[in-house]
Amino acid sequence: MKLLLVNLSVLFMFISGVFLIDILSIPWSFVRIIEFFHSFSSIFLTIFIIFPFLFLHIKSSWYHSKRKSLSGTLFGITFLLLVCSGLYLLFIGNRGGDIFGEIAYNIHLYGSFVLITSLLFHLKTWIVKVPILQTITLLIVFIPMQTYAYSHKLTNIKLKDGVSRYHNNDWKNSATCKKCHPEIFKQWANSNHRHMADSNPYYMVLENLAEMDKGKEFRQWCMGCHNPSAVTTKRRETTHFMHENIMPDPLFVKDSQTLIQTYKKDPKRLEQGVSCIACHRITDTNATGNSSYTLDLTKRKKYLFEDSTTPTKTWINNALINAKPKIHKQEYLNPVYKKSRYCASCHNEFLPHSGKKVVSTYDQWEKSPYNNPNDPKKHKECIDCHMSYIEDGKYIAQSGRSTVGGKIKKDIKTHYFTGGNHFLSGLKSEVHQQQSIELLKTAATLDLNISHNKLLIGVTNSGAGHKLPTGAADFRELWLDITVTDKNGHTLLSSGKLDKDGNIEPNSIIYNKVFGDKDGNPVSLLFWRYEKLLKDTRIPAGKRVQEEFILPKDANYPLKVKVKLNFRIYPQWVTDIVKVAYPALPDPPVITIKEMEKCFD
Repeated sequence: MKLLLVNLSVLFMFISGVFLIDILSIPWSFVRIIEFFHSFSSIFLTIFIIFPFLFLHIKSSWYHSKRKSLSGTLFGITFLLLVCSGLYLLFIGNRGGDIFGEIAYNIHLYGSFVLITSLLFHLKTWIVKVPILQTITLLIVFIPMQTYAYSHKLTNIKLKDGVSRYHNNDWKNSATCKKCHPEIFKQWANSNHRHMADSNPYYMVLENLAEMDKGKEFRQWCMGCHNPSAVTTKRRETTHFMHENIMPDPLFVKDSQTLIQTYKKDPKRLEQGVSCIACHRITDTNATGNSSYTLDLTKRKKYLFEDSTTPTKTWINNALINAKPKIHKQEYLNPVYKKSRYCASCHNEFLPHSGKKVVSTYDQWEKSPYNNPNDPKKHKECIDCHMSYIEDGKYIAQSGRSTVGGKIKKDIKTHYFTGGNHFLSGLKSEVHQQQSIELLKTAATLDLNISHNKLLIGVTNSGAGHKLPTGAADFRELWLDITVTDKNGHTLLSSGKLDKDGNIEPNSIIYNKVFGDKDGNPVSLLFWRYEKLLKDTRIPAGKRVQEEFILPKDANYPLKVKVKLNFRIYPQWVTDIVKVAYPALPDPPVITIKEMEKCFD
């Protein structure tokens, strides 16, 4: 009876393991359960049934009966190797970057066929006398098996899984990704993509103004890109995280500690903003804009206990993922993520009531010299600049592991999401600020000349794959700060200075766009009232613009010309309005992108 129980135990472990082989194409809904039972039932059966029997059997055969069987010895050694390799896969995993994980996987895969063959030989010596059984045995041993190889709508989000809305539980909290992807999590945690909603004071003020001006429903237009979890769970507005009826200061909290602590206290609380799963469960996009992407949360293949929050079940889930991570990789990676149209779903933006474009970053890239798929040396997708590490003006591939224990990769795409907004992420991380400023400084070049009593200043968009500036360019300030002095140090020309209130002085050369309402009046913060474009002086990708200034005819040469190309993410007057609601908000600094100083005789 004991022998039968042992044989059935070994057979169960073997068959349940075979069901995990990808070549059988068993539906994931069954595989994830089989993996759990295979892993933990094998531990139970080994400890309480197989090991006790083997101990007594070996003791009886070797020491008392003095019988030694080659097939029995092979079975014992193989079984020990399978136990060790199985425990390694379960407790450490095979994430791709550990040679021991590869070895353990292959031992566990092929060793199981060797084990079952040696068991058959050991139990039934007559098997060697039956040709058909010989053939079956050889096939079991040598068949190669490989488990894994390695519009007038306020929002345009489509839910691929056929549901009309999601539940809080469908939105897997980003805090759960931290354990296996700590560095990627930290980069995202301090980035502007993370702080797109409740922790972004500029956004919160504008969403509230949108409701005051256009009604509560109009918030959905903003939330489609800034807060997709709230939109898809039928929230009508972005809400603040509260702590004992006090709104915590979101400006200086590093590494998303508020999110982590909130998850520990209330794992079911909805995470707002652009979470890990918000990007990594997008299955398709188009370049229309206004959140024109397709989400699929409920039909993703989940490992057993993937949505559990108790420590034991969470540990089991992580162990199962680590042991067989192929499905996890497939479910959270998509080739579309490398394409610029993926970004277009939110980085093109139009007014739902008029169709007028207020942001067209993707369209600008499409017309730029960087959109050149026929010449790989010149072609650049959005992530080539905005998800790459930059140092001293050069893009440097970052080698390393994106997953703890994972493969060494030559070029890990960073999750700083570097761009123009160095300011808010910079309040939380100096590295984020430095990366964005480095990117800004690659965007443009200056040239100076004096000819026929005119100062000529050339500004070239030499590094950006879109207009300069882009995005919410009605709230961006890119301008020339110019000072010309004569031989005696007297100022002959001054432009682009800040006044006592921190605003750029009138008549300065500013590269931006200005929206007007139907009567031609600037719309100020209420950019959704845009009807007429009053100004657009932005510089297209690869283009040069020239500014001319007439100098005094009697200027006392030599003349000293100093020019700065300055950038500020928000005008002072915008920040002043936001600070009424967020008094702790500091003023965004002025960044000098390029600076030239030249003497003319």
